[in-house]
Amino acid sequence: MKTVIIIVWSLILIWPATTSAQTETTTALHDRFDDALSLYFYKNTLRMLNQTENKEFDELIKDIEKMKFLVIDKSNDFQSADYKRLVKDYNGEEYEEIMTSRFQGKNFDVLLKEKNGSTKGMVVLANDSTNLYVLDILGKVELNKVTKLFSAIDDSAEIGKMIKAFSSDHDDRDRLRRINRN
Repeated sequence: MKTVIIIVWSLILIWPATTSAQTETTTALHDRFDDALSLYFYKNTLRMLNQTENKEFDELIKDIEKMKFLVIDKSNDFQSADYKRLVKDYNGEEYEEIMTSRFQGKNFDVLLKEKNGSTKGMVVLANDSTNLYVLDILGKVELNKVTKLFSAIDDSAEIGKMIKAFSSDHDDRDRLRRINRN
């Protein structure tokens, strides 16, 4: 009986740590930029984005367990050296750079974490002139469909509104900073 109790408590204590969708690097990035737009998705909330019941979208998200979506305003002291350090930190967590592409004015870098030939986690960094978008995924998306996932999230009416509000709020702060400097 003692053995069963020890095993159960071990699972209770260890399981949450092994199922986190956030890497330490993503957590540290969010802590550094605490005003970043941060959204969490689970499989069921991703399905809710599919208002038109698009089978292609369901296929796209089928292997995602959890996902954290961050939008960082790069005018808040985020430089190209910070980006290089960010990628290096993901590499330190055993993520490998797998793919780089360009889509709709954004540069995409995809990093994978594999164990025994199976993808366990995926980080998608989408970078443009004003923002850094981070998709920290527990699970996977087919590599040739990463930009479709990003577009689906970006094109979602509710999420799109949040992103636009986040961007305009930061634009307003930047205007106020410039006015106050003069």
